[in-house]
Amino acid sequence: MLIIPIQNKPDWRRPPLVCLALIALNLLVFVFYQGGDEARWQQAEEYYFSNELSAREESRFLIYVNEVHPEWRLQVDAEGEDFVYRELLWNPEFHRWLLPQLRAEGESEWLAQRQEFARLRDRLSSFALGLTPAEPHLAGLFGHMFLHGSWDHLIGNMVFLLLFGLSVELALGAAWFFGLYLLGGLAAAGLHIAVEAGSPVPMVGASGAVSAIMGMFVAVYGVRRLRFFYTLGFVFGEFSAPALLVLPLWLGKEIFGYFYGDSSIAYWAHTGGLLAGFAFAMVLVKRRPPLTQIPREDEAPPPEQRAMARIEALQNQGKLLEAAEAAGAAVRQNPQSLPLIQRAIELTAAAPESEAYHRANLALFALAGDTAIDARRLSEGYRNYLQACPQPRALTAKACLLLARRAAQEKDWPWLEDLLRRLHKKGVEHPLLQSLGMALVNHYRKIGEEQRAREVLRLVRPEEHA
Repeated sequence: MLIIPIQNKPDWRRPPLVCLALIALNLLVFVFYQGGDEARWQQAEEYYFSNELSAREESRFLIYVNEVHPEWRLQVDAEGEDFVYRELLWNPEFHRWLLPQLRAEGESEWLAQRQEFARLRDRLSSFALGLTPAEPHLAGLFGHMFLHGSWDHLIGNMVFLLLFGLSVELALGAAWFFGLYLLGGLAAAGLHIAVEAGSPVPMVGASGAVSAIMGMFVAVYGVRRLRFFYTLGFVFGEFSAPALLVLPLWLGKEIFGYFYGDSSIAYWAHTGGLLAGFAFAMVLVKRRPPLTQIPREDEAPPPEQRAMARIEALQNQGKLLEAAEAAGAAVRQNPQSLPLIQRAIELTAAAPESEAYHRANLALFALAGDTAIDARRLSEGYRNYLQACPQPRALTAKACLLLARRAAQEKDWPWLEDLLRRLHKKGVEHPLLQSLGMALVNHYRKIGEEQRAREVLRLVRPEEHA
């Protein structure tokens, strides 16, 4: 699974020099330093076999397997000499097991040759500057962040460093960015050592430090919505979410990978880097706000805004019929949008008998139950509609009930009476009518309009005046 931001637009007028320098340093280390590993290994291997160490140490390795790793016997039987020679050459644990025995037996020449081979082998970048959990050292704690196992490994890490580092450096500043990059890499190394304690396999790669930059990215952007690209197997696409919600997805990916993914990947180093980078950046952002250079993401406009822009464009081109049709379609897709409804009413008002005009007003009346809508807009729209239409088909029984209830809530008594008379004329019977009518009756009685109160009472309780 891959999740990366696709709205990240840095300001190249202020280039993030530290991020670019880190990428350049990793490339230079890989090409000019690690590029010599093949020659170093060839020299160590030639020394080992030319001194016939393999013939002398093979029997000792079988004793080592029986005493220390009996679970390896199946691999010895299955892989034969390939497994044996691989461990003889590369396993530092076997080297540490063998040396005391050679000293105790007085095998000084053999001991010196084995130590010289180990010195030649340990010049390889992964041994010299890699992070070995069984034997961590200062050079490895820092050096592993600048080593990589292959071009694919290097390019992958540098792409992610570029994607996230550009924005983070501009937001935090060059000094803080570099300092937190190193701290995140150290935290990643620490968690890897804790989980893989005793492992003789060196870890190399900037993945832990780059993961820390990803954690910083989440802390800097917080709850701001960003667009992300994702892949899951053969499925891929885009989604929009607050940056903060992506952190658990990244963490879940690493934990899942540890249990079900490639065993050669240091998933806990990634996890440690993510958490450390996020925590460090959160503390820093709380103490001082991000710099003004933080890139602003252009969020995709909401559907309502896009629809309004299209309608206005058609209007500006003089295509009023197309604009009215676009407004009607937009209202059907956004039935709660008062601006779109009003625009649809304006564009269809020239043809008050048209179905489009009636539908637009019906959409307006349907908003009567929303108290966030200004009641004056509803009452004004109601009266305008009645003036324009001799046969107001949009004033259905349901619409009139909604409007009547809103008129009572707003204490707009003339509007309420008009609606009650319209409902009575339609022959509508509804439990709500009596409560609305009695509110109007009580109002008229309170102001001394007994005659009008009786007229309203006849509307809502006709059986009492039969």
